[in-house]
Amino acid sequence: MIGKLKVRTRYPWFIAMVVCAGVPRPSVAQSALPIADEVGDCTVQLREVLRLGDSGDPGTIGSRPEITRTAAGHYVVASVENRGQLLVFDSDGAFLEVRGGNGDGPGEYRVPGRMRPGSDGSLRILDLVNRRITHLSPDGELLETTDIRSLHGLDFVTLAAGERHAVSGFGQIDDRLSATTEIVGRDGVRLASLGAAPVASWVVNFFRAPVALDGRGRVWTTRAGGYGFAAWDPDGGSEPLARLAGEPDWFDPGPPQAGAPVSAPAPSIVISLRVDRGLLWAGTWVADENREAGAAAPSPLELDRLLDTVLDVIDPASGALIARTRRDEALRGTGDDALLFGVREDGGLARAVIFEPVLTGPDCPAANTPGA
Repeated sequence: MIGKLKVRTRYPWFIAMVVCAGVPRPSVAQSALPIADEVGDCTVQLREVLRLGDSGDPGTIGSRPEITRTAAGHYVVASVENRGQLLVFDSDGAFLEVRGGNGDGPGEYRVPGRMRPGSDGSLRILDLVNRRITHLSPDGELLETTDIRSLHGLDFVTLAAGERHAVSGFGQIDDRLSATTEIVGRDGVRLASLGAAPVASWVVNFFRAPVALDGRGRVWTTRAGGYGFAAWDPDGGSEPLARLAGEPDWFDPGPPQAGAPVSAPAPSIVISLRVDRGLLWAGTWVADENREAGAAAPSPLELDRLLDTVLDVIDPASGALIARTRRDEALRGTGDDALLFGVREDGGLARAVIFEPVLTGPDCPAANTPGA
């Protein structure tokens, strides 16, 4: 059994790396369903699937990659270090080809970020700098480009067979700079806003503001500066359809508001979110509990020396905590919402380690046990 994780960190220098002061912590309505902080005998087990990255590859996995698995079972990797190129690997991890390139033209990228595969084998890529979503065919041919310059997008999910996207990030909403999730059409026109929260300044931050889509067509968003989640009707509405909120001891909300002395410990960040068979899976980065004060700064490939990941599985209908596991490594979710991955340094080479998460233990829901 894993109970409360009581972890605090004292590394204010870490704040600048992960978050900008001024991001508000919106109040949670009293109607929010509380997330339980106790768990039974059920845990998340991570099964290693394969590793990506070899000295013979034409590019690098990079220090902060985005990875997804396509409907054909291929793995696609995007990283800042590859300057707009996408690396494609087969289902066994062998390198296949390079797609794209650096630039502003059709099929080119400045900083390819979140990638979402389609059930038809296609792929959509969010460019963090060009602020657009590029739609590629299963063969890598350009199908469509959606301009979202009204937003600084960090994550997205595709709705209604590609007719709309829910994009999370930052933008001008009602003449105010806000952290938000916006529904945009294929033409890039904003159709609805899901829970915009005003911010004091642009946040230059390439850490994801995760969103997820459930089997009922609802868009799940994360709570800025806190540990909470909300489900929205993609057609819009002033209030979410469901809301979950928790205050676990291990979650540190971060620095004080703009103008206050920066004395708070480093913040926790919800970095991955997905809905699988009715359960909400959330991954949160927290400061590494094993790091010693005054220790030398790690290399970009040693993010695990800075961060741990707390993996929670929550029943959104009741707020019950199904499972909680803490890993001594920085894990992110893949764009296909089925896998997790971390980056490890191997002789100066970045390698991505891909994991399949499953629930194990006698108290796990029968529909979510291994092999189900």
